[in-house]
Amino acid sequence: MGRRLRGGSVRRGACVLGLVGLVACGGQSVAGPVLEGSESPSPVLSLDVAEGALQALPELREAWKTSDCETVQSLTAGPERELGTTVCSAKKQGLGGVDFSDYSDTEVFLPGEADDGAWFTALARKPDPAYFVFVHEDGVWQLELGPIPLTGKVPPQDSVPEGAAEMVVKSRLVPQQYLSYLTDPAGVSGITFPAGDPVRSVLAELLRTPRKARPDRVSVDVRLATDSSRALLLDDGGALVFHAIKLVFTQKPGAGRHALRHPRYDTAEVKAFTGKAKSGHLTGSEILFLITKVSKAGKMSTIGLRRELAHITAS
Repeated sequence: MGRRLRGGSVRRGACVLGLVGLVACGGQSVAGPVLEGSESPSPVLSLDVAEGALQALPELREAWKTSDCETVQSLTAGPERELGTTVCSAKKQGLGGVDFSDYSDTEVFLPGEADDGAWFTALARKPDPAYFVFVHEDGVWQLELGPIPLTGKVPPQDSVPEGAAEMVVKSRLVPQQYLSYLTDPAGVSGITFPAGDPVRSVLAELLRTPRKARPDRVSVDVRLATDSSRALLLDDGGALVFHAIKLVFTQKPGAGRHALRHPRYDTAEVKAFTGKAKSGHLTGSEILFLITKVSKAGKMSTIGLRRELAHITAS
């Protein structure tokens, strides 16, 4: 994979946002190597270090291709590791795994010093623009989120804008706002997204699903898939927020029935995860990997989306 970093320079402006409060934001990047095995919880970041971490992508792509689940799990963290545990095992039983392209033309964005460990974001422009989030855990760099394909043009990014504290607060609220939106069909919360936004289609699907499944009974639980989100401040005063949400679908036969009439997942998917061809009770987990653009005024739009079936249980 080519790793030409556009302009050959580090970009600044990434923040890590915990659900409880701000962990770290901004700051200058510091040159130096990552010392594997060091007792320091935050290895030193530089452009060269981040570029070296990106070398895991071709290895991860090959591991998915060959169903090398141990390698997939060792190179991933968070939601991506969950897929490496469940989906990779199901792939050995005939399920299609995570689809990785041969990404190149990459630009890295480094945060400042982070109290909860080192991390960075990267934008690959070829074959199609997609973002990745890497974290340093267990002494190695691991992919936490990505690839997350963009649904439109790449937003302009530059140095950290001055007076960004207000945007940091707005960015921290984004994951919870998505949860509120997807569980509030009446719109009481007042949270809105523009016409054509992908998350509006997700909400429409959640509302349709119980009706389409009748006489089966379907319930949907919407959860956060990560304990924190990552944010990249933009030169226009806005921000990009990287986060993930889990949709859990539970489907049961209707009253007086013992089998599902309209199973949400096809026979091959159910068998790959459970070893059973049919079931009277299904629970499926799907992960939405999201990039949200937050304007300076606080308006949200979903500009990146990837959806993966993570697991199925049956009884």
